[in-house]
Amino acid sequence: MTSVETIDFDAVFKDITDRLEAEKEHRLVPPEVRLFDGDWNFRGFVKREIKASFQTIDNEVGQGILELPQDYYLSRWMADIYGRQTTNIHITVDKDGARWGGRLEELLVIKGEDGRKIVRAIFTHDQAELKHLLAYSNPWLPPEIQFPRMWVVFGRSRWACKTTLLANIMRVESSIWAMPDNPLDPTKWNNFDQSTWSQVVKPDLEPDNSVSGLVVSRFKTVFDATKDVVADGQLSWESRRYLKDIDPPPWPGANLRNGCLVWDLVDKSGWTTGTSFNGNLFSGLVHELINIGSDGLTQNTEVLPDPNIPNAALQPGYKGSTASMPGVIYREGEHSGIQSSEFSWKPATAVGVVAGGHSMPGVNELISAAVQMVGDLTAMIPGVPPLGGVADAVLKPLYTDVFLAFGKWKSPQRAQRLGWSHYHEKWADGADSAYTLAWLLAMRKGMWETRECTRHTLVIADGAPYKIGQRGHGHFYLGDRIGSVPGGVFGAGMVFVDRVSELTLAWERGVTPNWKIVIGAREEEDPIAKAVERLQDILGMLRDLGVL
Repeated sequence: MTSVETIDFDAVFKDITDRLEAEKEHRLVPPEVRLFDGDWNFRGFVKREIKASFQTIDNEVGQGILELPQDYYLSRWMADIYGRQTTNIHITVDKDGARWGGRLEELLVIKGEDGRKIVRAIFTHDQAELKHLLAYSNPWLPPEIQFPRMWVVFGRSRWACKTTLLANIMRVESSIWAMPDNPLDPTKWNNFDQSTWSQVVKPDLEPDNSVSGLVVSRFKTVFDATKDVVADGQLSWESRRYLKDIDPPPWPGANLRNGCLVWDLVDKSGWTTGTSFNGNLFSGLVHELINIGSDGLTQNTEVLPDPNIPNAALQPGYKGSTASMPGVIYREGEHSGIQSSEFSWKPATAVGVVAGGHSMPGVNELISAAVQMVGDLTAMIPGVPPLGGVADAVLKPLYTDVFLAFGKWKSPQRAQRLGWSHYHEKWADGADSAYTLAWLLAMRKGMWETRECTRHTLVIADGAPYKIGQRGHGHFYLGDRIGSVPGGVFGAGMVFVDRVSELTLAWERGVTPNWKIVIGAREEEDPIAKAVERLQDILGMLRDLGVL
């Protein structure tokens, strides 16, 4: 007679309560803050902070603020600007598997009206490294000799952007003069020693399912050269400082120095392989994917059969997020983990995009050749010289940049969704000639800038019920898809699903750390900052054309 295994419900209940109590205690543990000098020599753990706030923004540079008493030994070390051998100060903040790394931007020594003396350190996130590394036209040649004139890489967005970054890190870190067919495969390199590098690019160890993209640069920063491709592919730059005595190797066989910045471009969106963009609490999330048409411009959403629940999600105590089936949904309610919230929705604007200015390559030249050929036929008349050159000189102002100089693309799907009355057109910068690759990219960028978008800002209690963290310590983190229900305003149980675009970890002395998260599109840029960026783009275009 076979025995039947019995379940000790008291023991199972005790295991569950013990695990929940352990997680509760872990949430109350303050973040682990380390300070390093310019050579990444460890200087100490920060234990007497008065106030701290560290912001992480998807594909942008966040800021960190740390306030310490002036009589603290680390405060005195930071303020000893002439006594330190290296002036740079680096910081890492570890919380629930996530690591915020940055470099000191400004140090303030403050005495308040109440007589309190503090040291306020302002740090810039490591994402700023992308804004301080140029993408050469040819990284393998000195700046005085740059041929060809433009760096052009076409392929999967993730591969193209990481290859661009790797090539220019190699330019400043190594003297290698030739690239193998696949630069992201470390086994293909000879003399590829990264043990002394300050930055490295993590090899691609997983299939690349990102959309196709074109990275073009002529001495732009890596950030500017790749930002549109990264945004179009819904990818996220991930920068993480490697601490040699604490972390496992970033990939098998990696040999890196302490403090090395490891770059990766991750695809957490799942928008080309299958995910959810919206749904309903009662009928569930709709499993869909984004399909880009053969013209490279038309973007459609296809509904897929419901996927099976990932096996990992069925395991007790599982923490993490799966792009194909987002499992985190925050709902407004009396007992919700949402402490405060703000929901924003913007409809699409223009349904068409226009760009160009010069005729596509070959048009003006073809007309010029035709005019000269016809004009030269006058040489067949005795005593009359060929007049093709004269005719071309006279007619050139009339036909130059007249044919195929501008192009327009319109989205019928967007026009139907907006209704009969809508904005019609938007001018897209960045395309000097029509019907070129640059024109195609300008079309995509223009449609992206005028898209429909939602934004949901939440201040949540960590662990109620979902936990924020990385590497198995949390249910979601930056770039992951999660859902939110804005108080039932948009219909019964309507769920909006989008990526987490911003995270801010803040705490004060004696106060439990809390998280502020932004789901969806970030706030619009400051108009002055945006104008400065536009001016920089124009100057960059003039420099590419050889005017400056």
